[in-house]
Amino acid sequence: MKDTIYSRCPGLIIGFHGCDKSVVDKVLSGDDILTTSTNDYDWLGHGVYFWKNNATRALQYAEKTTKRKYSSVKNPSVIGAIIDLGRYMDLMDSMYLQDLKEAYRLLEDVMSENGQPLPQNTNIKGFFLLREIDYEFPNP
Repeated sequence: MKDTIYSRCPGLIIGFHGCDKSVVDKVLSGDDILTTSTNDYDWLGHGVYFWKNNATRALQYAEKTTKRKYSSVKNPSVIGAIIDLGRYMDLMDSMYLQDLKEAYRLLEDVMSENGQPLPQNTNIKGFFLLREIDYEFPNP
């Protein structure tokens, strides 16, 4: 990633995380922390996902999650966080598109050298639900 004055976010953002009310209560009381999601279908890899500046969308996500068969979300709620992005790759900024292309070429080379196929996003019922190419750099 190129180091420019724009490669560091100059401020803080507010993020909102949709989850069950019991999680919100435990985090706010200091009895727990938000746990890292480690699902195979997590879009951008393991982590805690936030909606930037959008508590309504976080709540909609939590509400939709209650409809999943094995969901732990029974009482949808939202917790907010102040996040310092620091240095990051903003995929909405054209400056980083070349870096993204180079990373993909590196992934192709590493997988080829190790005789492994490239990960593929999987379309399930019209949606790319398993985003293996978006996920993380595999360990060959």
